[in-house]
Amino acid sequence: MEEKKKKKLEKEKVEKESEMKSLNEEEKSELEKLKEGIKKLKKENIELKKRNKELEDYAKRQKAAFENYKREVIEEKKRIIKNANEYLVDKITQVLDDFDRAFKMKENSEGFIEGMKKIYKKLVNILENEGLSVINPEASMFNPFEHEAFEKVESDEHEEYSIVEVIEKGYKFHGKVLKPAKVKVAVKPAKKEEGGDN
Repeated sequence: MEEKKKKKLEKEKVEKESEMKSLNEEEKSELEKLKEGIKKLKKENIELKKRNKELEDYAKRQKAAFENYKREVIEEKKRIIKNANEYLVDKITQVLDDFDRAFKMKENSEGFIEGMKKIYKKLVNILENEGLSVINPEASMFNPFEHEAFEKVESDEHEEYSIVEVIEKGYKFHGKVLKPAKVKVAVKPAKKEEGGDN
């Protein structure tokens, strides 16, 4: 009987050891899987850090390139404005030469006046060709976007808010108002109170 018990205990011991071995194998297998997963995550982490660094460097280069581009655009605008001014000043110097010639002829007052008229016309033509236009609102209605009311004139003869007189012409450059025309504007006369003291 003891022999049977011993055999039974040994059998149970072997079964437990076998069970422990199989559990250890499963745990080892799980542990290996976890180690492989950790290695994979570490590798991915290194790759992501590398990619992040590349993107940061790219963003810095793009920011620097954009700052350079903005500076270049500002410089290009300055060059364009300078060239445009140079072009216009070159045209106007021709008018200055005409003034010099006219002043030399001042003894002949009739010729002088004719010369001044020609120079004025030449200057107006140069400026008009460059986009300047005159706002000369005679016999029109007051427009606050193009006219400046210099004075209000009470009048029954003119329609209310019509322009009675132009004090100074206005100017537009390519459709934009540079200087509004100064004008006198008609308004209805104020009604006089009737009756007074009785």
